Amino acid sequence: EGALAADAVRRAAVEDRVQIAVENAALLTAEVQEGVLTTLRALPESGLDVALAGLENGNPFVRTAFLVRSDGLLLRPVANGSASATTRRFLRDFPQLLGNVLPWNPDTPEIAAPSAAPTFSPAQERANRNFVQFQEAREKVRQAAPSMQALAEADYADAATTTDSTLAGRSRMEAGPALADRSGWLPARVDNRFYLLGWLQPNGSGNVRGVELDIDELVSSLAQVLPVQPGEGERYELRLVHGETYVRHEVGAMRFRDDAEPLARLEISSVLPGWEIAGWGASSYAHTSGGTGWFMIAVLMVGIFVAAILAGGSLLLWQARSSEAEAAQKTSFVANVSHEFKTPLTTIRLYSELLAEDRVREPEKRGEYLRTIGRETQRLARLVGNVLDFSRLEQGKKQYRPEPLELVATLGALLDVHAPRIEEGGLRLIRDVRGDPLPVTTDRDALEQIVLNLIDNACKYAAAGGEVAVEAAPGPGGGVEVRVLDRGPGVPAAHRDRIFEKFHRVDDALTAEQSGAGLGLGIARQLARGLGGDLRYAPRPGGGSIFILALP
Repeated sequence: EGALAADAVRRAAVEDRVQIAVENAALLTAEVQEGVLTTLRALPESGLDVALAGLENGNPFVRTAFLVRSDGLLLRPVANGSASATTRRFLRDFPQLLGNVLPWNPDTPEIAAPSAAPTFSPAQERANRNFVQFQEAREKVRQAAPSMQALAEADYADAATTTDSTLAGRSRMEAGPALADRSGWLPARVDNRFYLLGWLQPNGSGNVRGVELDIDELVSSLAQVLPVQPGEGERYELRLVHGETYVRHEVGAMRFRDDAEPLARLEISSVLPGWEIAGWGASSYAHTSGGTGWFMIAVLMVGIFVAAILAGGSLLLWQARSSEAEAAQKTSFVANVSHEFKTPLTTIRLYSELLAEDRVREPEKRGEYLRTIGRETQRLARLVGNVLDFSRLEQGKKQYRPEPLELVATLGALLDVHAPRIEEGGLRLIRDVRGDPLPVTTDRDALEQIVLNLIDNACKYAAAGGEVAVEAAPGPGGGVEVRVLDRGPGVPAAHRDRIFEKFHRVDDALTAEQSGAGLGLGIARQLARGLGGDLRYAPRPGGGSIFILALP
């Protein structure tokens, strides 16, 4: 009976501490949200891009500040800005999410904060220490407020003169009667990553300004609400439960089985779905059965030791095989690239020596040799560009320079230059890029590199099909699409998920006849994603392949 009573007291204590921790965490989260929305609301329309950049640098809880036009065009950040490719793909769908996931209701509060800070009994010394730690975490949030307030009240007159007039025009609201602001918070998971976006639409219309919170910074602050000194046999965790459980912060030396249910677990807030605080407490019976307990601990330690040895051996074996495969790939890459460089260089040298020694008398042949030298020079330039792009992408040093382009005219000029080379390869070029203008803001060199890699791919492996088609049209979900279609043999189903991997080549008779390093498609997809879009493959009805470049 005494042990049962002790267990009941321990359970109640764990439940109380979890409840207090969750209330404090919810209050901290609400303060961060309120501070960010207040700053967004106060930012001046003039120099808004500079103000949003200052918000990124001045508030530790803000990872990325963004500006989305009401029709879905991402005005900020640009393709080579601070937002990751995943974040930009998420923001690309923001208008649809805004309409379908967050129907605005002005009578519904965004988040329910606790009505008052939790109170503690003077006898609860550990609880008092928890409260002091919690106050320190709140002070960190408040320290960000002066910088946010100063940012909101700063004079951006000078910055406005240097800000892109086009961006300023896009951000300017239409004059009209004062309407209530629309705002909210949008939690979501993209590519198994948790995001929390706050957004504000002044006067309920026009551009949407917002931020992506730095989840790591927020969670680090929330960890301060965990008990400073857990009771004996207690353990507390701040964790994310989404399919699997990811523990971010923990206190307490006591360990429990992975399948042991916590005595108490509560979700922190509706805007942090899956994030919870859980608490465990050891049963009093564990202290009355010392001999059996120590024996089980010894058995467990031996098992862990054996498992560690086996896991270490497996890891070493895997690393050895991985290193061997990587070395083989690098050797093959060097050999293939050397061969690729040698072929055009040999042709250029041979024809240039014949022309320099005046050994070609016929004007037709001289013209043909000069065209061949020009074609092989272009081929060599593309090979060098691919190798340089591969190096920069692998090191994360690729720089993008987005500029406003008219896609139809850009593709038309590119195809005009390379049409003779395509025809000499035995392919008929079909163009469908003469429609309505398609304005897009992107990096011209990266766009041309992607399209040329796709055309080269068709010339190498689909020449027997007799044609290659290039199309440009608005994308079904917004943005634009460039499609390169051929009538070649297509890609076997087993390789469709791997053709964009570096060094991967489909192992069949067709690819064996063509030299290459297996980099073209991989580089093209990385460039496409660096521009905020994507590159994907689809089989063509009637035979052949379709490569689809989607750009925002």
